[in-house]
Amino acid sequence: MTQKTATTHDTLLAIRNADGGWGYAPSRASRVEPTCWSLLAMSRSSGRPIDIEVLLRWKRQDGWFVDIPGAPVNYAFNALAALTLGTDPQGAAHALRIASQLLEVRGMKFAQGKEIRQDNSLQAWSWIDATFSWVEPTTMCLLLIKKVRANLPAAAANDRIDIAERMLLDRACAAGGWNYGGSNVYGQELFPYVPTTALGLLAMQDRAKDPTVQRAHQWLQKDALTEASAQALSLALIALGVFRTPAPGVEQALRKHLTDNSSEVGVMGLATAQYALTRSPNGEAAFAL
Repeated sequence: MTQKTATTHDTLLAIRNADGGWGYAPSRASRVEPTCWSLLAMSRSSGRPIDIEVLLRWKRQDGWFVDIPGAPVNYAFNALAALTLGTDPQGAAHALRIASQLLEVRGMKFAQGKEIRQDNSLQAWSWIDATFSWVEPTTMCLLLIKKVRANLPAAAANDRIDIAERMLLDRACAAGGWNYGGSNVYGQELFPYVPTTALGLLAMQDRAKDPTVQRAHQWLQKDALTEASAQALSLALIALGVFRTPAPGVEQALRKHLTDNSSEVGVMGLATAQYALTRSPNGEAAFAL
């Protein structure tokens, strides 16, 4: 453990809530996303099994993890929770239940229009129910389904994987990589972003030879430093690591960002950076296929 990651580890430990979770900022209510990333980071830096007890105690709504009872279920965060649970044998059954539920979830489809050049019939995954399919929730849910597909009904899993992959290939930006939703609007090509492209690569890592995935990989290698946030740099470093692409410049930029902005980096930035900067003998257990 390096001095920097040790300091980040200690910081995460110090700001952990009494219920075992983490909020998006210190002393804020525990939320699914920062809790999962912090658990993954703490396990990776300590070399110990992940502490899934807080997730096993987490409030549920019809089997889904929720931040606020009665609020819409966030499917991306449930996929992240399942990926986190799946790193521990005791959490595997819980992860599989979430994956099984996600097989039944579909984003809305819309009629084709001239405004956006994309296939609106592809129903991948949305952030919440009754909304459009977006890149981020699709990548997280797709990665989860791929990781546990051997234990899911084959026809249903294959169908959801096929649709989600087609959706991501359809929405890829001309420059390579992914925007948050579509790749164009009113005839204008949209820019890809580092976090979405990194997540897209994680979800499509088993399709590394596909020309669209190769363009995304090339774009991320070239442009990973264009978004100077801890979370963007961390996700880029994780994705490039899964693709076995050395990225010393990204790692250096992330360490410098943490040093120069130590008082401003939030919990998500700290947790993703801790995870990205810590080498593990188990590799990318949570995110590699």
